[in-house]
Amino acid sequence: MPAKKQITRDMILNTSLKLLREQGFDAVNIKQLAKELGCSTQPVYLSFSGMDELRRELIPMAVKEFENYMRNNENGVIRLYDIEYIRLAKNEPGLFCFLFMRANAFTEIKSMLLPIIEKSIKELMDTYHISHDEADYLHDNLWMHTHGIASMIATNFCDWDMDKIKCMLENCKSAFTKKYEA
Repeated sequence: MPAKKQITRDMILNTSLKLLREQGFDAVNIKQLAKELGCSTQPVYLSFSGMDELRRELIPMAVKEFENYMRNNENGVIRLYDIEYIRLAKNEPGLFCFLFMRANAFTEIKSMLLPIIEKSIKELMDTYHISHDEADYLHDNLWMHTHGIASMIATNFCDWDMDKIKCMLENCKSAFTKKYEA
């Protein structure tokens, strides 16, 4: 008789991340995890007190995947208002929606995003010779515009091509930064 496969927390979390990326967070549930892992629901229930605990542990993994994806550009810099953010929404809608389109998601990931945001703010301060408050406001405006486009892409609300989107982002950035350019 073959030995029973030992199901670990890491296996459950990795399978959760896989389901999240492929099918969205709604697919991450105890029954689906058990099915994917080829086991009963018992190992999942024994490893986690419930879906809230599993989600809390899945969040840092999802943020790490987000960071890895976002660094996959020509200079390796992460900006929440760059085209890579929209590519993530297009290519990884499950991951994007989990991180950026759930109720209270920003509260849950804010501490993990702060270093990225602060680095972008510093870059804006240096580029446009503006204060932290001005750069923070500029960053939020740029991110808001980019996030709107990304949300429309992630939810299949529209299917704009990336050239059009890139042009929209450039126009937006130009409009928002015009007053800072001397």
